[in-house]
Amino acid sequence: MERENISLIIDFDDTLVDVNAAKVILENYEKEFYSEKSNLYQQKQIYFREYQEKSFIKVLEKNPIESLQLYSKENIKIRDGFDRLIKYTYKNNIKVTILSSGLKLYIEPVIEDYMGKINVIATDISTENNIIKFSYNDAFDKECSPKWGICKCKIVESMKKTNYLIYVGDGVTTDFSASSKCDTIYALEPLYSKCLSENIEVQKFINFDNLIKGIMKLKGQ
Repeated sequence: MERENISLIIDFDDTLVDVNAAKVILENYEKEFYSEKSNLYQQKQIYFREYQEKSFIKVLEKNPIESLQLYSKENIKIRDGFDRLIKYTYKNNIKVTILSSGLKLYIEPVIEDYMGKINVIATDISTENNIIKFSYNDAFDKECSPKWGICKCKIVESMKKTNYLIYVGDGVTTDFSASSKCDTIYALEPLYSKCLSENIEVQKFINFDNLIKGIMKLKGQ
């Protein structure tokens, strides 16, 4: 059966790009501080939101936002084939959303050439009277957001009412929760193995050309 109203949701760190961009940036500016907070997060002593906010506040206390934006643009690269994917989705009226728990400040410089053709949902950040503020208005949930910031499940649930959703991601926390609510999953490790272990149907994400072929099959092309 040909699928209509297909929408594509793509995670950013370790998915759209082949590195954890936040880690690359934080290690460049505040390696020791980042390492300390990262260890606390991995040991489940602090939540992701606290780990991310405190790490970036530390960097932004000494560096302007523009410095981080430029560093991200120059050092974070999109996986090959994304340009072909966007040409295909734009031509076929398929909505593409980049959905990330990370910050728009380092995501948008990397994807600026595609900003007119995709939607970005991530954490906003601003500086007002020398106070750094994080905003999760795009996807805030009173239970999820205090721990994670962006609630990916909220976006998926709002979109699935009128769309056939394809999710592309890698993580076993927010990506797993959100992707398991979608119609088709393309996954990198460790999400791929997590889905298999939970008996959830999943496709191995190989590259964006592979994803295009999968979408074409769904559309009966």
